[in-house]
Amino acid sequence: MKKIGLVFLLLIGMVSCDDGDLIVTSFDFTDLPVNYCSTVDNNETASTNYIFYKINPETFEALAFRFTTEIPILEEQSEVNIDLGQSSSSFVSYRLFNDVVDSDYFCADIPPARPTVSEEYTSAEGDLSIVTQGDFNDNDGIAAEFEETLNDSTDLDGDGIPNTYDFDDDGDNVPTSREGVVLNEDGSIDMQGSLNTDGDELPDFMDPDDDNDGVLTINEANPENGPLNPLNTETDESIGPDYLNPNVAIDYNIEEYRQHTYVLENITLTISLENLVFVNNSGSETIRQESLFFGDLEAPDQTITETPER
Repeated sequence: MKKIGLVFLLLIGMVSCDDGDLIVTSFDFTDLPVNYCSTVDNNETASTNYIFYKINPETFEALAFRFTTEIPILEEQSEVNIDLGQSSSSFVSYRLFNDVVDSDYFCADIPPARPTVSEEYTSAEGDLSIVTQGDFNDNDGIAAEFEETLNDSTDLDGDGIPNTYDFDDDGDNVPTSREGVVLNEDGSIDMQGSLNTDGDELPDFMDPDDDNDGVLTINEANPENGPLNPLNTETDESIGPDYLNPNVAIDYNIEEYRQHTYVLENITLTISLENLVFVNNSGSETIRQESLFFGDLEAPDQTITETPER
């Protein structure tokens, strides 16, 4: 998205004493970083209160907005749209201070007494959009572009987690990183060179029955040797785990997948404001802005865990 300056310009021909439009000649926060703070009202609710703000230390100005949402906007891909004209708890404010202001003013439980606000304009109308984007990574050593489709499927094992961030692509409870995947120089998968225990058309990381003994790999994990892990069940040490030994076919009838872990990284929140109408405290002056790009915020990587249903 192309960034545009946060500049309110006076359209002289449209100003009249009746509507109280305000002349603002300097209102530029374009190159300033986006900051935020958040609080949770209590531990029994999923709602989080957010305050996002930008501070211009040279002009003593600040632009901030607050809202409440149950969507974990810093932790997952999402899109939040809020009508700023319908809720008194969600609003944007422009403030001019009599001195330099810092984050304590916005994030402290009780704002400091100084600096004081010289002018303030609060949104009476407007639309807020926050789009969170990022890249999922299963850390299995295969780039997402090369495992997006495996055996003509984007979700090879049908567990609801796409191949691109499924750490166990074939759903056999053996991590893909432990199934002998070989990569070409360009990072693509060498299907012929990758481990293929039973010599069929599927390498082990795509094969639900690696040794072709009629018992699925996922079911060759003795629960007494460790939960849901076929690597821990070994009858013949000279051959290795039972799921790679065609001479051992004991079915433990496992009905669960292991817990899956993946990472959402390169998280960026893109924040935009549309159709804004700011009004000062007395209601005598108005600022109108059709489109205002607040900025981008980079958030820390998030580790996500879930256990698919089998």
